[in-house]
Amino acid sequence: MNRILLFFLPVIFLFSCSSPKPPQVGIIPQPNSVEKKDGVFEINSSTLVYASHNPATMRVAKEFIDFIKKNYGLELKMTENKASDAIMFIRSQKKGVRKGFYQLQISRKKVKVISPNDAGVFYGMQTLKQLLTPVSYFKKPVLQCMEINDYPEFEWRGMMLDVSRHFFPKDSIKKLLDILAMHKMNKFHWHLTDGIGWRIQIDKYPLLTEKGAWRVPVPKDAPWKQYETCFKDDPRGAYGGYYTKEDIKEIVKYAAERYIDVIPEIEMPGHSEAALQCYPELQCVGEHNSGVYCAGNEQTFDFLQDVLYEVFDMFPSKFIHVGGDEVNKSHWLHCPRCRKRMQELGIKTGEELQSYFISRMEKFIHANGRKLIGWDEILEGGLPPRAAVMSWRGMKGGIEAARTGHYVVMTPGSPCYFDHSQGLSVFEPDSWGGNNPLMKVYDFYPVPKRLDIEGRRHILGGQANLWTEKIATWKHVEYMTLPRLSALAEVDWTNPAKKDRKQFIKNIDVQLDRFRELGYNYAESAFTPVAEVKYDKEKKVFVLTLHNELGLYDIRYTLDGTKPDINSTLYTGPVEFTKPIDLYAVCFRRGVQAGYPLIQQYTVAPSDKCSIEYKYPYSSSYSGGGDKALCDKKYAGMRGDDGHWQGFEKNDFDVVIDLGEPRDISYVALDFFQHLAATSVMLPLEVKIMISEDGRNYKTVFDEKYKTIKDYKPIIKKVEAKFPAQNAEYIHIIGKNRGTLPDWHIRKNTNAWLFVDEIMVK
Repeated sequence: MNRILLFFLPVIFLFSCSSPKPPQVGIIPQPNSVEKKDGVFEINSSTLVYASHNPATMRVAKEFIDFIKKNYGLELKMTENKASDAIMFIRSQKKGVRKGFYQLQISRKKVKVISPNDAGVFYGMQTLKQLLTPVSYFKKPVLQCMEINDYPEFEWRGMMLDVSRHFFPKDSIKKLLDILAMHKMNKFHWHLTDGIGWRIQIDKYPLLTEKGAWRVPVPKDAPWKQYETCFKDDPRGAYGGYYTKEDIKEIVKYAAERYIDVIPEIEMPGHSEAALQCYPELQCVGEHNSGVYCAGNEQTFDFLQDVLYEVFDMFPSKFIHVGGDEVNKSHWLHCPRCRKRMQELGIKTGEELQSYFISRMEKFIHANGRKLIGWDEILEGGLPPRAAVMSWRGMKGGIEAARTGHYVVMTPGSPCYFDHSQGLSVFEPDSWGGNNPLMKVYDFYPVPKRLDIEGRRHILGGQANLWTEKIATWKHVEYMTLPRLSALAEVDWTNPAKKDRKQFIKNIDVQLDRFRELGYNYAESAFTPVAEVKYDKEKKVFVLTLHNELGLYDIRYTLDGTKPDINSTLYTGPVEFTKPIDLYAVCFRRGVQAGYPLIQQYTVAPSDKCSIEYKYPYSSSYSGGGDKALCDKKYAGMRGDDGHWQGFEKNDFDVVIDLGEPRDISYVALDFFQHLAATSVMLPLEVKIMISEDGRNYKTVFDEKYKTIKDYKPIIKKVEAKFPAQNAEYIHIIGKNRGTLPDWHIRKNTNAWLFVDEIMVK
């Protein structure tokens, strides 16, 4: 009988180890040390949970129990026995490690999350949750045996949300805090006041929220700089709203439980229209809501100090952000009170007066146990002692501040402004500024190589900024944030030597499914097909290549303009063509369209023999790529900032195209651009197209005049000339510039621009 038992014991052991193998799921941000081991830990209804007996660790354990119940329907129970086979959250006594450090030990019998600090236990639990999601990947909650030793690279891992331009309720702010916590981010910079609205309750100055919080744009489709002051009593208004002190207390507590500091921003001395419309006595003499506090008026400083006293009570954050950016100092130079102040101080420039203003506020903030931080313009005129800098106009200001011993958060517009588009597709939602795609964010590093060791110690970390001029809904906030926040999280957390670009791309694919299960609205811009066309001189053919930013999934396409489906031609390599094509390309992720389509027409002339003679030079700032830009098969998009538009200031667009050889042509087309809301670019008044065999005698095939279109949305106007086939080698095109902008334009009486791209010939 004993022999029979001995025979079966190994069989029983093997059977007991045949638990399901967990799928490969990516952790974001990538841990700094991962050692995988044999075996698995399977969570079931008998699994116990242990937590060190302190409130923070108990709260983490409860969150994990709730997570398992919600996602797997299992009711886990707590145990008081530290020796039990269990999932254990342990606050250790280990000293001398970075804040946020944690160990995650997964064996066949136990799971341990160990850290000497509360934040580390929380971050370890976030990693544990990622190892069990997306839930759709799992049949059972099973963990691969492994050991992780992890800690953050940077102290400051942040994101800024502007709620002045568009107000978002407290439940939405909590959603963002959840997203930040999921990514182990620890700073929420809350832009609460600006020219458009004041969003924080201040008891001593009730008008700030009675009136200043209801500032809305009129007309609705006007550009941001044309917003007018008006008041709205209905708190349901799209732009109306503010946070009560109870709201803020609740949000700060919610953030603290996720180890996120909330840094309030109270703008000064500029971007202050909302406050000045309520308290006009704080503006310069003779001004009407200039948006700049009077630096010569003592009431200004009394007001701001009173406001900050109440801010200090609401926010325990070490840092208080004062803005300090984009101050129009000309108002000060014309104000008798400000001029008197300058005379008393013995200063001569607006920059020096700004330095006085910020320095005075810094002393007050420091005296109250806090630290001033502002945008890099506070460097102008001299940076106050102890002040910290957020470098947004590139990294130059941050480098200057770090070299002189000031702490710096690097948040350059490229690539950290998340209000910029994530892709170049014309289908991307309207956005502000340039193009900051996912992998551009991933490749960012907050510490410039130009800094010496001492200077590098002053770089606190990196931050994303989301301004909301163009963002009116919470779904749009999520779309602009995700998945780019995942890339920045890895920048801020993971040691650069441990980063793996290819692995991140695999992990982000998994992360998107996590977002889907959580109900987040994320962008798929990185899947959108991108085309490149080159001319092969030897073969005398055009060559089309397709790719997307991540190099993932199938791209299917047609060349006749019909919408591709899952059965359409799969892109496997370069496509050659000698006749015009109408490209329609789509990426398919697991059989479902992902990202936006690419829809583009390509002609076969001009070719490499083409040359263009300009009567008036294009702007060096908007070259579009140089002399070949108009026939390089790179099409400019609706955003206007993709680098492919060729710009002409005040002058006409007047060019002669030499096709290189005579040919029969029956079609000439080109694109013009207009964006009244953000630029000085307007459509031409007239376009004339002429063709010639010899370059001397021309025949007009197209001549049209255009009425002005007063539409603030961006416009691409395709001008097309279709005519009976004729032999020609030269094409002369004139687009008439209006010269100066009309009186109704926001930049009236300044130079008008023409933006032109891609001349197509058939």
